[in-house]
Parts: sequence; C-alpha cells; structure tokens
Amino acid sequence: MELLYVPNLLTLLRLILILPALYYLDQSLYKNSLILIIIIIISDFLDGIIARKFNLITNIGSILDPIVDKIVVLSFFSYLLIVNKVDYLYFLIILTRDISQLLSVPILIMWKKIKFKVQPKLIPKFGTALNFLILLLICSTIFIKEIKIFPFFDYILNFLYIVSGLIEIYILSTYIPRFIEIYSGRHDTFE
Repeated sequence: MELLYVPNLLTLLRLILILPALYYLDQSLYKNSLILIIIIIISDFLDGIIARKFNLITNIGSILDPIVDKIVVLSFFSYLLIVNKVDYLYFLIILTRDISQLLSVPILIMWKKIKFKVQPKLIPKFGTALNFLILLLICSTIFIKEIKIFPFFDYILNFLYIVSGLIEIYILSTYIPRFIEIYSGRHDTFE
C-alpha cells in the first residue's frame, strides 16, 4: 500500500509530532519542543529526497505532503500568534494562502470528484522552507533568550517576513487561477 512507503510515513510522522511539540512548547519544555520541531522540519526535506531517489513518488504522497506542511505551518504560527511571537500581518498572509489551498482538496476530490496532481515548482518549495526557517528562528528566541542580543536579529527576521510574505502572495496569485482551471476541467495539475 502506497501510504506505507517511507516518504509517506515520514509525512505522517510530521503530522503526529505537531501536538507533542506544541504541548512541550506551551509547557515551557523548550528543549523537547525544539527537538521535535527540528525532526518535523528535517522529515519534510527527507521525505521528498527519499521519494525521488528511490522512485517512491505516489499520488497520495504528492497530495499528503503539502497538506501536512500547511497543517504544520498553521498549527505553529497560530500558537505563536496567540503568545504574541509572530507578526500579525505575516500570519494573515500565510493563513490566507494555506487555508485556500487546504480547502481546494475537499472541494475538488470530495465534492466535484475531480482528480488532480500536485507537482510543486521551486518557488512554492522555497516558500515552505522560508516558513520553516522563520518558525525555527522565532522558536529559537523562545528557547534561547540570548539570541535576541545577536546584532541585527530583528532586522533579519523582518527581512524574512517580507520576502516570505511576498512569496506567499505570489503563490496565492498563481494558485487561484490554476484552481479555477482544474475546477473547470481545463487543467489537472497544481504546480
């Protein structure tokens, strides 16, 4: 069964580790949370590498992986917003992009019964990587209070917010027309 392929199991592992990582973060068990966050981020990169290297790319994996990425991003950034650790505007931008993309799955598959493929290009992959980098940097300020002393840390974080936010807007602006094409039967692949 395709779901049991190693890349898909790594994707499911990411999903399972979200709640314990958030629990540890909320309970001020920062070391445990940091370890789980690092495992989540590394597993995201490993699942794709393993899938391509060993020809284990599956349709379910190509859909499941970006869904789990969005759940990871939304879960952690929602928590960070609640504890006032993330820029509000940045959160709204990623929320808009991720929710619109997550809603397309039940609309297309369950409601319209339209099969589609997901073959993300470099920019969406880079956008997700930037989300994870920002997550790691923000969490690092929680775990290691002294990191805020690092010169220009806030400038670097703000620069990453801007770059990532612009990428998110670009992805959303290309995603919506593609969704309409797939919905109307003129295309079958999200890129």
